[in-house]
Amino acid sequence: MKQILLFAAALLLVMCKSASLDESVAQVHHRDDFEGLNPDQTTKVLKELEATDDKYSVLVFTQNYKGEKVIATTAGKRMYTNYIKSNKKTGVAAKARIENTANTRVYDNLTKKEIVIDSEEAKKHKFIYLKKNLEGDTPYTITYSNTLKPLK
Repeated sequence: MKQILLFAAALLLVMCKSASLDESVAQVHHRDDFEGLNPDQTTKVLKELEATDDKYSVLVFTQNYKGEKVIATTAGKRMYTNYIKSNKKTGVAAKARIENTANTRVYDNLTKKEIVIDSEEAKKHKFIYLKKNLEGDTPYTITYSNTLKPLK
């Protein structure tokens, strides 16, 4: 009887494993070397999104979104929720204003992946581009920039 209990205990211990911490890792780039909109057009977009204050950054969803629901939250406050689809011509799916005073979490309902945009990086850059990677080890590419790419 003791042997059966010891065998069962050993079997339980072998089957146990540590919790999986599936933090999505992203490729991160810092770029300002591409052609951007002129300052008047940039100001117009910032006013349209009510993101002219320093505590806001603009999150631009770019390539490879196919209609999935995306939720962006900052400090528990929902900043953006929508079903987004990338425009093949412009490469832009959507744009949203986020607060850069705390980390922003972006959750993709289709892939069940979440990415965290660091507030320290977001404070330094007005525009954050989030590209979804279909292949490879990293599910997203984040590009921090102070230059707004053409959106149309």
